Amino acid sequence: MEGLSSLRAIASAPGKVILFGEHAVVYGHPAIAAVTDQRTVVEVDRCGDRFTVNGFRIHERYHSYLLKAVEELWHEQDAVRIQTEGGVPSASGTGSSAALTVATVAALHRLQGAGTDPADLARVAQDAFLVERKTQGGGSPVDTSISTAGGAVAVAGKPPGVGQPLWDVHWEDQSWHVERVPLPELDVVVGNSGVKGRTDAQVAKVRNAATKNVLVRDTLAEMGQVARDAVPLLAADDRVGLGALMDKAHACMHTIGVNHPAVQHLVDAVREAPGTYGAKITGAGGGGSMIALTDKPHRAATAIEDAGGTPYVVRLGGPGVQWDATMAP
Repeated sequence: MEGLSSLRAIASAPGKVILFGEHAVVYGHPAIAAVTDQRTVVEVDRCGDRFTVNGFRIHERYHSYLLKAVEELWHEQDAVRIQTEGGVPSASGTGSSAALTVATVAALHRLQGAGTDPADLARVAQDAFLVERKTQGGGSPVDTSISTAGGAVAVAGKPPGVGQPLWDVHWEDQSWHVERVPLPELDVVVGNSGVKGRTDAQVAKVRNAATKNVLVRDTLAEMGQVARDAVPLLAADDRVGLGALMDKAHACMHTIGVNHPAVQHLVDAVREAPGTYGAKITGAGGGGSMIALTDKPHRAATAIEDAGGTPYVVRLGGPGVQWDATMAP
């Protein structure tokens, strides 16, 4: 197998949604994330003397995550050709950059002889976070860890103590602990507002508010507690309880200042749709997307579309990063 994988490596990784704990995770509190059934595929081939992406020379402006992955992780003499097939919609709030990064890192690892056991998964999670952190300039390892692990995970600056430990992720003097948590079969509807919110700007905004306002600090702690409270409800598939927690989490994100009128409009609309249990911002906020938990996803999707958003119906759960190594023709 190593002889085969020395010429070509193919890996795929899923998108995600953050169910609970955005922003709170930056302050050591837990966040809960789950993968979706959307996947991005990356193929990496040894090809000679040019680094290319989908036939074009690799460029920082267009391929920033891929270029950083190659710079940090490719230790061979020859160049590589990267082909991508994006199954996770870009700028949809469902982790397209993390899926691309994780799949690329996994393929680069495999092409250099790495295996696929738990230690190799932990290394993918660590290196994918390194690539995202150096590309974005900040953030937590939630997206890259859930895309690597699959299913659902809790991530926190202290051991969350709510699931089975998977691995730790490090950056300079910071550490995050990743645990596996239960996840029933759930459909959620993602609503993209069309307003682009910058993660780094929202993180800085909350940080500034947290240094000055005790209410913001208390609300971040409350968001972490909501994430903890969600774990037994996930185990019990208590959709009514989970929906109520989603509404509570959304109110908390409004309090810390990351809501946006366009996103609130979608949340208000989908809460009126039959079958909706709860709805909230997903991701950093300042625009971006919201998610709704519902047993009538097409009714929720119609409500989002009628309110001016772009809906995506996704199934939560499934595998994390996967490899399929073959010999180049």
